[in-house]
Amino acid sequence: MIELAISSWSLHGQFGQVWYEPDPDKVMINHGGQNPANLDLLDLPAQMAENGIFVLELCNFHLPSVENSYLLRLKQAMQDAGVSLANLLIDTGNLSAADDADWLDSIKMASFWQDIAQTLGAKGVRLDCGTDAPTPAAIERSARALQELFDYGHKIGLSTTVENWRQLSLEPVNLLEIMRQVDRPLKLCVDFGNAEKTADKMATLETLLPHANSIHLKVNFDGLAVDVDELNTYMAMIQQVNFAGHISLIVGETSDEWERIQAMKAAVERVL
Repeated sequence: MIELAISSWSLHGQFGQVWYEPDPDKVMINHGGQNPANLDLLDLPAQMAENGIFVLELCNFHLPSVENSYLLRLKQAMQDAGVSLANLLIDTGNLSAADDADWLDSIKMASFWQDIAQTLGAKGVRLDCGTDAPTPAAIERSARALQELFDYGHKIGLSTTVENWRQLSLEPVNLLEIMRQVDRPLKLCVDFGNAEKTADKMATLETLLPHANSIHLKVNFDGLAVDVDELNTYMAMIQQVNFAGHISLIVGETSDEWERIQAMKAAVERVL
């Protein structure tokens, strides 16, 4: 069964830019206070329900606070709106780092966010494989880190998803090799926008889609109108592999976001 979802990235222009770094005591410090948000994250679940979308993927850098009291308020807001949190998208650290200290810190930071995901009631997390060039050593480091994080996530009730993103895992051959070396039932998110950065976008999608558990679907717009031919091509590819999971509607523009999301939603629903 296919469910439609959004990522908080689709409303990125509405949120204040937030990023977190550990201080010397490894406490996460919010460095984004100087960038006020136009949209309160606590209001997003209700907006989603009003727009008929009930599955969310949340970028970790859109959380204005990691205090437990705030996380529980956000969890309640999602429950009140009937919204489920499919994944916390963890975009921090470098799981392929060659330096041992950086690598261990990145694993520890990722596990911190796994705990946040559990508190929020997420079903899982999406981890980035790493930012280094795709050498055998970097792939091996990434796989070892992902093994440890998968096992920890499984222990606390979370699934673990990887994605075709950033330098190490952008090309399918490298991403699939990482997944092979991890030797765990990792889930795979196939990002259509990121596929554009590869040597052959359509070949990338054809290679990865048979393994996909979730999709980040991004299409071009003419004003507020979806490129229907492009979207229909993508949907045919998705249906051909009998995909069953959630499709997050990704909007890169920072204006009229809900209008664009609704245009994508209507176009996708016409062919489902």
